[in-house]
Amino acid sequence: MESFAFWYKERENESGVSVSDESGELAAHVHFNLWCECGWKKEKEHLQGTDYPYLDIGFRVKRLSKAQALFFFLPFSITEAKKMQCIEDLGRKFLENALLADALFNDSHHVTISANKKEIDVRCTSKDDHFKIYQLDIVNDISLEAFGEGTILEIKTGRILSNMDESEQESDYYFRFRIKNQPLDFLIHRYKPPTGVIQGLFNTTYMIDFRYHNIRGLHNTLVERFHEKLNHPVPVQQLHFFLMTKAYVDVSNTNFKVRKIEQDVWKDYVDGLDTEDLVAYHYADKPKTESNSKYIDSSELFAKFRVEQQVIWRYVLITLGLGAVGSLLGSSILALKDIIWQLICKFLLTPPT
Repeated sequence: MESFAFWYKERENESGVSVSDESGELAAHVHFNLWCECGWKKEKEHLQGTDYPYLDIGFRVKRLSKAQALFFFLPFSITEAKKMQCIEDLGRKFLENALLADALFNDSHHVTISANKKEIDVRCTSKDDHFKIYQLDIVNDISLEAFGEGTILEIKTGRILSNMDESEQESDYYFRFRIKNQPLDFLIHRYKPPTGVIQGLFNTTYMIDFRYHNIRGLHNTLVERFHEKLNHPVPVQQLHFFLMTKAYVDVSNTNFKVRKIEQDVWKDYVDGLDTEDLVAYHYADKPKTESNSKYIDSSELFAKFRVEQQVIWRYVLITLGLGAVGSLLGSSILALKDIIWQLICKFLLTPPT
Protein backbone atom coordinates (compact mmCIF):
# COMPACT_ATOMS: atom_id res chain seq x y z
CA MET A 1 0.00 0.00 0.00
CA GLU A 2 1.74 3.12 -1.25
CA SER A 3 -1.12 5.57 -1.71
CA PHE A 4 -2.66 8.20 0.55
CA ALA A 5 -6.43 8.21 1.00
CA PHE A 6 -9.00 10.56 2.57
CA TRP A 7 -12.58 9.84 3.64
CA TYR A 8 -15.13 10.98 6.19
CA LYS A 9 -18.04 9.74 8.25
CA GLU A 10 -21.31 11.63 7.92
CA ARG A 11 -22.85 13.31 10.91
CA GLU A 12 -26.50 12.59 11.68
CA ASN A 13 -28.90 15.10 13.20
CA GLU A 14 -31.05 14.42 16.25
CA SER A 15 -33.63 12.68 14.06
CA GLY A 16 -31.05 10.21 12.79
CA VAL A 17 -31.02 11.78 9.32
CA SER A 18 -27.70 12.38 7.59
CA VAL A 19 -26.86 16.08 7.52
CA SER A 20 -25.39 15.48 4.03
CA ASP A 21 -28.97 15.39 2.81
CA GLU A 22 -29.21 19.07 3.73
CA SER A 23 -28.00 21.89 1.45
CA GLY A 24 -24.37 21.81 0.33
CA GLU A 25 -21.80 19.02 0.52
CA LEU A 26 -18.46 18.49 2.17
CA ALA A 27 -15.41 18.98 -0.09
CA ALA A 28 -11.71 19.71 0.33
CA HIS A 29 -8.49 21.15 -1.05
CA VAL A 30 -5.47 18.99 -0.16
CA HIS A 31 -1.85 20.14 0.16
CA PHE A 32 1.42 18.19 0.45
CA ASN A 33 4.81 19.81 1.08
CA LEU A 34 7.84 17.50 0.87
CA TRP A 35 11.04 19.01 2.30
CA CYS A 36 13.88 16.92 0.91
CA GLU A 37 17.60 17.53 0.26
CA CYS A 38 17.40 20.99 1.83
CA GLY A 39 20.98 21.01 3.07
CA TRP A 40 19.92 20.35 6.68
CA LYS A 41 21.85 17.13 7.30
CA LYS A 42 24.15 18.39 10.06
CA GLU A 43 21.50 20.64 11.66
CA LYS A 44 18.78 17.96 11.75
CA GLU A 45 21.09 15.21 12.93
CA HIS A 46 22.11 17.51 15.78
CA LEU A 47 18.47 18.36 16.64
CA GLN A 48 16.74 14.98 16.21
CA GLY A 49 19.41 12.41 15.44
CA THR A 50 18.22 11.77 11.86
CA ASP A 51 18.15 13.52 8.51
CA TYR A 52 14.73 12.23 7.51
CA PRO A 53 12.64 14.50 5.24
CA TYR A 54 9.64 16.51 6.43
CA LEU A 55 6.22 15.86 4.90
CA ASP A 56 3.59 18.51 5.63
CA ILE A 57 -0.04 17.58 4.96
CA GLY A 58 -2.86 20.10 4.96
CA PHE A 59 -6.51 20.01 4.00
CA ARG A 60 -9.06 22.76 3.79
CA VAL A 61 -12.46 21.20 4.43
CA LYS A 62 -15.58 22.95 3.23
CA ARG A 63 -18.70 22.46 5.38
CA LEU A 64 -16.91 20.53 8.10
CA SER A 65 -20.21 20.45 10.00
CA LYS A 66 -21.30 17.60 7.68
CA ALA A 67 -18.64 15.27 9.15
CA GLN A 68 -18.59 13.31 12.38
CA ALA A 69 -14.95 12.35 11.76
CA LEU A 70 -12.22 12.71 9.12
CA PHE A 71 -9.96 9.78 8.22
CA PHE A 72 -6.62 10.09 6.45
CA PHE A 73 -4.63 7.01 5.45
CA LEU A 74 -0.84 7.22 5.72
CA PRO A 75 1.03 4.44 3.85
CA PHE A 76 3.56 3.96 6.64
CA SER A 77 3.42 2.94 10.28
CA ILE A 78 3.13 5.32 13.24
CA THR A 79 2.16 3.88 16.61
CA GLU A 80 0.31 5.72 19.36
CA ALA A 81 3.46 5.46 21.47
CA LYS A 82 5.44 7.40 18.84
CA LYS A 83 2.66 9.79 17.85
CA MET A 84 4.23 12.85 19.48
CA GLN A 85 7.63 12.06 17.96
CA CYS A 86 6.29 11.67 14.44
CA ILE A 87 3.37 14.11 14.12
CA GLU A 88 3.51 17.86 14.77
CA ASP A 89 0.66 20.36 14.51
CA LEU A 90 1.47 23.27 12.20
CA GLY A 91 -1.57 25.40 13.00
CA ARG A 92 0.36 27.18 15.74
CA LYS A 93 2.95 28.32 13.18
CA PHE A 94 0.41 30.82 11.87
CA LEU A 95 0.29 32.42 15.32
CA GLU A 96 4.06 32.83 15.38
CA ASN A 97 4.32 34.38 11.92
CA ALA A 98 1.54 36.56 10.51
CA LEU A 99 3.11 36.47 7.02
CA LEU A 100 3.00 32.69 6.79
CA ALA A 101 -0.62 32.63 5.58
CA ASP A 102 0.31 34.95 2.69
CA ALA A 103 3.26 32.74 1.69
CA LEU A 104 1.41 29.44 2.06
CA PHE A 105 -1.84 30.44 0.34
CA ASN A 106 -0.19 32.79 -2.19
CA ASP A 107 -2.33 35.85 -1.44
CA SER A 108 -2.68 38.66 1.09
CA HIS A 109 -4.56 37.71 4.28
CA HIS A 110 -5.64 39.23 7.56
CA VAL A 111 -5.15 36.85 10.50
CA THR A 112 -7.13 37.06 13.77
CA ILE A 113 -6.80 34.81 16.81
CA SER A 114 -10.13 33.59 18.19
CA ALA A 115 -10.60 34.14 21.92
CA ASN A 116 -10.69 30.96 24.05
CA LYS A 117 -10.58 28.76 20.95
CA LYS A 118 -7.93 26.85 19.04
CA GLU A 119 -8.99 28.63 15.87
CA ILE A 120 -7.25 31.28 13.77
CA ASP A 121 -9.55 33.36 11.60
CA VAL A 122 -8.11 34.06 8.13
CA ARG A 123 -9.63 36.51 5.65
CA CYS A 124 -8.25 37.20 2.19
CA THR A 125 -7.89 40.94 1.56
CA SER A 126 -8.07 40.73 -2.24
CA LYS A 127 -11.21 38.60 -2.63
CA ASP A 128 -14.17 37.23 -0.69
CA ASP A 129 -12.51 34.23 0.91
CA HIS A 130 -12.65 33.30 4.59
CA PHE A 131 -11.62 30.20 6.52
CA LYS A 132 -10.40 29.05 9.93
CA ILE A 133 -7.11 27.35 10.75
CA TYR A 134 -7.57 24.84 13.55
CA GLN A 135 -4.70 24.06 15.92
CA LEU A 136 -4.67 20.32 16.44
CA ASP A 137 -3.97 18.86 19.85
CA ILE A 138 -1.99 15.80 18.75
CA VAL A 139 -2.80 13.87 21.93
CA ASN A 140 -6.53 14.56 22.15
CA ASP A 141 -7.67 15.52 18.63
CA ILE A 142 -5.89 12.77 16.70
CA SER A 143 -6.12 9.00 17.11
CA LEU A 144 -4.18 6.39 15.16
CA GLU A 145 -5.21 2.93 13.99
CA ALA A 146 -2.76 0.45 12.49
CA PHE A 147 -3.86 -0.96 9.15
CA GLY A 148 -1.49 -3.35 7.40
CA GLU A 149 1.81 -1.56 6.94
CA GLY A 150 0.07 1.82 7.16
CA THR A 151 -1.84 4.00 9.61
CA ILE A 152 -5.33 5.48 9.66
CA LEU A 153 -5.25 8.95 11.20
CA GLU A 154 -8.62 10.05 12.60
CA ILE A 155 -9.69 13.58 13.51
CA LYS A 156 -12.96 13.66 15.44
CA THR A 157 -14.90 16.84 14.76
CA GLY A 158 -17.23 16.79 17.79
CA ARG A 159 -15.18 19.22 19.89
CA ILE A 160 -14.81 21.60 16.95
CA LEU A 161 -18.49 21.51 16.06
CA SER A 162 -19.59 22.02 19.67
CA ASN A 163 -17.78 25.37 19.69
CA MET A 164 -19.28 26.55 16.41
CA ASP A 165 -21.73 29.42 16.34
CA GLU A 166 -24.74 28.99 14.08
CA SER A 167 -23.17 31.46 11.64
CA GLU A 168 -20.07 29.23 11.37
CA GLN A 169 -21.87 26.08 10.22
CA GLU A 170 -20.81 26.66 6.61
CA SER A 171 -17.25 27.73 7.47
CA ASP A 172 -14.18 26.15 5.91
CA TYR A 173 -11.64 24.66 8.32
CA TYR A 174 -7.97 24.14 7.57
CA PHE A 175 -5.89 21.45 9.29
CA ARG A 176 -2.15 21.11 8.80
CA PHE A 177 0.35 18.75 10.40
CA ARG A 178 3.89 17.55 9.80
CA ILE A 179 5.21 14.00 9.51
CA LYS A 180 8.79 13.76 10.79
CA ASN A 181 11.24 11.10 12.00
CA GLN A 182 10.03 8.83 9.20
CA PRO A 183 12.22 7.68 6.28
CA LEU A 184 9.30 7.91 3.77
CA ASP A 185 10.84 5.14 1.65
CA PHE A 186 7.50 4.52 -0.07
CA LEU A 187 7.58 8.09 -1.45
CA ILE A 188 11.28 8.71 -2.11
CA HIS A 189 13.24 5.92 -3.79
CA ARG A 190 17.00 6.04 -4.22
CA TYR A 191 17.97 4.92 -7.71
CA LYS A 192 20.99 2.64 -7.99
CA PRO A 193 22.37 2.40 -11.55
CA PRO A 194 23.28 -1.20 -12.49
CA THR A 195 26.82 -0.26 -13.56
CA GLY A 196 27.12 3.05 -11.79
CA VAL A 197 29.76 2.54 -9.12
CA ILE A 198 31.81 5.50 -10.32
CA GLN A 199 28.68 7.53 -11.16
CA GLY A 200 27.36 6.99 -7.64
CA LEU A 201 30.46 8.59 -6.21
CA PHE A 202 29.61 11.93 -7.79
CA ASN A 203 25.79 12.17 -7.75
CA THR A 204 22.74 10.41 -6.35
CA THR A 205 19.44 10.06 -8.21
CA TYR A 206 16.11 9.84 -6.37
CA MET A 207 12.62 9.11 -7.64
CA ILE A 208 9.43 10.55 -6.14
CA ASP A 209 6.43 8.27 -6.55
CA PHE A 210 3.42 10.14 -5.13
CA ARG A 211 -0.05 8.61 -5.21
CA TYR A 212 -3.32 9.88 -3.82
CA HIS A 213 -6.45 7.70 -3.77
CA ASN A 214 -4.87 5.26 -6.19
CA ILE A 215 -7.17 2.28 -5.78
CA ARG A 216 -4.56 -0.13 -7.17
CA GLY A 217 -2.20 1.02 -4.43
CA LEU A 218 -4.71 0.43 -1.60
CA HIS A 219 -5.83 -2.76 0.11
CA ASN A 220 -9.33 -3.88 -0.90
CA THR A 221 -10.45 -3.98 2.73
CA LEU A 222 -9.39 -0.36 3.16
CA VAL A 223 -11.31 0.65 0.03
CA GLU A 224 -14.39 -1.08 1.49
CA ARG A 225 -14.16 1.18 4.53
CA PHE A 226 -14.65 4.25 2.33
CA HIS A 227 -18.11 2.95 1.52
CA GLU A 228 -19.31 1.58 4.85
CA LYS A 229 -22.52 3.04 6.20
CA LEU A 230 -22.23 6.84 6.49
CA ASN A 231 -18.67 6.76 5.06
CA HIS A 232 -17.62 8.50 1.83
CA PRO A 233 -14.36 9.45 0.11
CA VAL A 234 -13.76 13.18 0.60
CA PRO A 235 -14.53 14.98 -2.68
CA VAL A 236 -11.30 16.81 -3.56
CA GLN A 237 -11.55 19.94 -5.69
CA GLN A 238 -7.82 20.75 -5.79
CA LEU A 239 -4.63 18.90 -4.91
CA HIS A 240 -1.27 20.63 -4.58
CA PHE A 241 2.11 18.94 -4.18
CA PHE A 242 5.24 20.98 -3.41
CA LEU A 243 8.79 19.64 -3.51
CA MET A 244 10.95 21.97 -1.40
CA THR A 245 14.65 21.51 -2.07
CA LYS A 246 17.95 23.30 -2.68
CA ALA A 247 18.41 25.27 -5.89
CA TYR A 248 21.38 23.12 -6.91
CA VAL A 249 19.24 19.96 -6.96
CA ASP A 250 18.42 18.97 -10.54
CA VAL A 251 14.68 18.13 -10.75
CA SER A 252 13.21 16.47 -13.86
CA ASN A 253 9.49 16.95 -14.42
CA THR A 254 7.78 19.34 -16.83
CA ASN A 255 4.60 19.51 -14.72
CA PHE A 256 6.24 21.61 -12.02
CA LYS A 257 6.08 25.38 -11.67
CA VAL A 258 9.16 26.71 -9.91
CA ARG A 259 9.78 29.64 -7.58
CA LYS A 260 12.29 30.61 -4.93
CA ILE A 261 10.78 30.71 -1.44
CA GLU A 262 10.95 33.69 0.91
CA GLN A 263 13.84 32.86 3.21
CA ASP A 264 12.79 34.85 6.30
CA VAL A 265 9.10 33.87 6.17
CA TRP A 266 9.77 30.12 6.08
CA LYS A 267 12.70 29.90 8.50
CA ASP A 268 10.58 29.64 11.68
CA TYR A 269 8.17 27.32 9.89
CA VAL A 270 10.96 24.75 9.55
CA ASP A 271 12.16 25.12 13.15
CA GLY A 272 14.89 27.65 12.42
CA LEU A 273 16.66 25.52 9.82
CA ASP A 274 18.46 27.28 6.98
CA THR A 275 16.12 28.32 4.14
CA GLU A 276 18.67 30.07 1.93
CA ASP A 277 18.49 29.09 -1.75
CA LEU A 278 15.48 26.82 -1.27
CA VAL A 279 13.20 26.36 -4.27
CA ALA A 280 9.56 25.22 -4.41
CA TYR A 281 8.51 22.92 -7.26
CA HIS A 282 4.72 23.12 -7.47
CA TYR A 283 2.44 20.52 -9.02
CA ALA A 284 -1.31 21.27 -9.11
CA ASP A 285 -4.03 18.76 -9.96
CA LYS A 286 -7.58 19.85 -10.70
CA PRO A 287 -10.59 18.17 -12.32
CA LYS A 288 -9.88 17.67 -16.01
CA THR A 289 -13.29 18.91 -17.17
CA GLU A 290 -16.17 20.12 -15.07
CA SER A 291 -18.60 18.47 -17.50
CA ASN A 292 -17.41 15.05 -16.31
CA SER A 293 -16.76 15.78 -12.64
CA LYS A 294 -15.90 18.74 -10.45
CA TYR A 295 -13.75 16.54 -8.21
CA ILE A 296 -10.45 14.67 -8.47
CA ASP A 297 -10.87 10.90 -8.32
CA SER A 298 -7.15 10.18 -7.87
CA SER A 299 -3.79 11.78 -8.46
CA GLU A 300 -0.29 10.54 -9.29
CA LEU A 301 3.05 12.28 -9.69
CA PHE A 302 6.40 10.84 -10.73
CA ALA A 303 9.57 12.91 -10.70
CA LYS A 304 13.32 12.39 -10.59
CA PHE A 305 15.91 14.57 -8.95
CA ARG A 306 19.66 14.32 -8.89
CA VAL A 307 21.91 15.57 -6.12
CA GLU A 308 25.55 16.30 -6.81
CA GLN A 309 27.75 15.07 -4.00
CA GLN A 310 30.40 17.12 -2.29
CA VAL A 311 33.07 15.50 -4.41
CA ILE A 312 36.26 17.55 -4.09
CA TRP A 313 37.66 15.16 -1.50
CA ARG A 314 36.52 12.23 -3.63
CA TYR A 315 38.37 13.58 -6.66
CA VAL A 316 41.47 13.95 -4.48
CA LEU A 317 41.15 10.41 -3.11
CA ILE A 318 40.54 8.93 -6.55
CA THR A 319 43.49 10.85 -8.00
CA LEU A 320 45.75 9.75 -5.16
CA GLY A 321 44.42 6.21 -5.44
CA LEU A 322 45.04 6.04 -9.19
CA GLY A 323 48.48 7.52 -8.65
CA ALA A 324 49.27 4.97 -5.97
CA VAL A 325 48.01 2.10 -8.14
CA GLY A 326 50.01 3.40 -11.10
CA SER A 327 53.13 3.76 -8.98
CA LEU A 328 52.67 0.27 -7.55
CA LEU A 329 52.17 -1.22 -11.01
CA GLY A 330 55.19 0.66 -12.32
CA SER A 331 57.37 -0.54 -9.47
CA SER A 332 56.09 -4.09 -9.92
CA ILE A 333 56.84 -4.06 -13.64
CA LEU A 334 60.37 -2.74 -13.05
CA ALA A 335 60.99 -5.33 -10.33
CA LEU A 336 59.66 -8.09 -12.59
CA LYS A 337 61.85 -6.83 -15.43
CA ASP A 338 64.95 -7.00 -13.19
CA ILE A 339 64.10 -10.52 -12.05
CA ILE A 340 63.60 -11.71 -15.62
CA TRP A 341 66.86 -10.10 -16.72
CA GLN A 342 68.74 -11.69 -13.85
CA LEU A 343 67.34 -15.10 -14.75
CA ILE A 344 68.29 -14.66 -18.40
CA CYS A 345 71.81 -13.59 -17.50
CA LYS A 346 72.20 -16.48 -15.09
CA PHE A 347 71.03 -18.94 -17.71
CA LEU A 348 73.33 -17.57 -20.42
CA LEU A 349 76.43 -17.20 -18.25
CA THR A 350 76.21 -20.51 -16.43
CA PRO A 351 78.54 -23.04 -18.18
CA PRO A 352 77.10 -26.39 -19.10
CA THR A 353 78.05 -29.32 -16.91
